[in-house]
Amino acid sequence: MKKFHILSVILLILVFVINIKILISQLYPFEQDGLYGYKNKKGKTILPAKYLMAEKFSKDGIAAIIDDSSWAYIDKNGKVLIRPIAYDNYPDEFHNGLARFIKDDKFGFFNRKCEIIIPNKFTYVSVFSGGLAAFCEKCVKTQEGEYHIYKGGRWGYVNKKGDIAIEPVYDVGYDFEKGFARVKFKGEWLTINKNGKVIKYKK
Repeated sequence: MKKFHILSVILLILVFVINIKILISQLYPFEQDGLYGYKNKKGKTILPAKYLMAEKFSKDGIAAIIDDSSWAYIDKNGKVLIRPIAYDNYPDEFHNGLARFIKDDKFGFFNRKCEIIIPNKFTYVSVFSGGLAAFCEKCVKTQEGEYHIYKGGRWGYVNKKGDIAIEPVYDVGYDFEKGFARVKFKGEWLTINKNGKVIKYKK
């Protein structure tokens, strides 16, 4: 019983020390002369104010910033890990744990640790919803107002491994909602499930 008590005390001390280290290592954005940087808990500048915008660090140790180029995610050393696409002037949001990036004009996905999960191989791909994301082949980017949208080509769906879950045979493919998605096939609007099975027609 005494041994168990000693082990419990040691465990509590270890947890306390770890929490203190985490707290000390946390970085917080600050503003100076219109630019942003990061300080630690003691107020010491760790990353100088050089960013146009700086968000808080996540529990995974990444933070979204804007530098001279675009939005980027950095680590606590200021190293740029990846550059997400920008949507509505903000970095692409994480959906189902993944967000999008573009490299060489192709879309891919990365996780909350900025690890590339699906390589950049899509002309365009939407966000994940219900574990699937709509993608297109041979579609064309067009401008509508302040937004770029992709039209034409053939649309299908990929899973979170980047594998094709539903073949690209549709004229249009919208995101899944509550297990169903609207697609257009040979001029007809359809509703399909995650297996690509037609559920009902929508006029």
